[in-house]
Amino acid sequence: MATLQPSIALSPTIPRLDRRDIWLVSPFYDLTFIIFSSVLLVFPHISHAFLQSNIYVDLIVTMLIGGPHLFATYTMTLMEPDFRRRYPVYARGAYLLPVLIVTLAVLNLTLLVTIFFFWASVHVIHQAAYVADAYRMKDPRGWRWTSRIIDYGLLFTSLYPIATSKLIHSQFETGGRTLLFPDFLRMEWLPYVVWVLFLGFLAAFLVKTVWEYRHGLFHGPKTLHMAVATGLFLITPTLENLDVAFQGLNVWHSFQYLAVVLYLNRLRARRGLMSSRMVQKISGSGFKLYGMCLAFTLGAGVLFLATLGLVVHFGWFETGQMMGSLLHDQVYSDQHYFAFYSVVLSFLLIHYYFDHFIFLGIDEKITPAFAPLDPR
Repeated sequence: MATLQPSIALSPTIPRLDRRDIWLVSPFYDLTFIIFSSVLLVFPHISHAFLQSNIYVDLIVTMLIGGPHLFATYTMTLMEPDFRRRYPVYARGAYLLPVLIVTLAVLNLTLLVTIFFFWASVHVIHQAAYVADAYRMKDPRGWRWTSRIIDYGLLFTSLYPIATSKLIHSQFETGGRTLLFPDFLRMEWLPYVVWVLFLGFLAAFLVKTVWEYRHGLFHGPKTLHMAVATGLFLITPTLENLDVAFQGLNVWHSFQYLAVVLYLNRLRARRGLMSSRMVQKISGSGFKLYGMCLAFTLGAGVLFLATLGLVVHFGWFETGQMMGSLLHDQVYSDQHYFAFYSVVLSFLLIHYYFDHFIFLGIDEKITPAFAPLDPR
């Protein structure tokens, strides 16, 4: 998707919109799989109510949706011969990440978790911005840089007003750890600055939306997507159990991502832009794509169990209690988290690494612009 192209000048005569022009795929596809799939964020909360364990919720979400979504990235990058041929240095750079991740897991697991959560927050927001851009670039009426800047500003500030306050007061806990925050930034007035930025962009967004409506430029699906994303980003850090809260956001993010990748892969195949026959075959069906990614996830699960067995056998990181007591939220296992983060983050941060390339739309052969296509 050519998100880096210059803004399109608005014509004095606003073109009449075809129904297909305002949706990425179709009303049913967009509302079901991209926007209102946000209702799935309740799944981790319901799971936690029954299991009473953050660790089990993490494992279930990772296996069912989080893992498959991250492996879907590879169908557009490492599994795509043309991508590896066109960007050899960038593709090979991904293999350095597991080395850095395992090293950090050994030396300072808390620092690794802190880096992961910061990068994860940027990644989730970047995906929301990509979807907004996809709507924007598909609109035949054109788009304005001011609109794009306001949308970006709103998304990139909405997650941090509450989170900043919790970080300053060492209240941002996840994975049994309090995330690190630089001492020189622990200033009581900093959250107010973030709030001012967020509220300023929110006011600009509301004014912009009214202006677009009055001038015939209102885009319903994009505005709905922005409203849902902004609301969820703002509310998530307010919840007490941040592990479960962010897994809820992750479920929506992951489900939406699979829907976007499925569509883009099918669009690439339709336009003759896909050089991998296997990816083309499995992308013909959402169930086939999910099944392959689930199989990769199960393989990563075996690697996680092997790593966990290894650290338990040799007594590495032996603090806390092990699996028999994990039903209690107050009990955490450093051995579990070392194995989990070492294995999962090795795949997950490669996913982040490649997705910045995808979301920026640097190469239309890899990330083609959205166009009408039967989603069946």
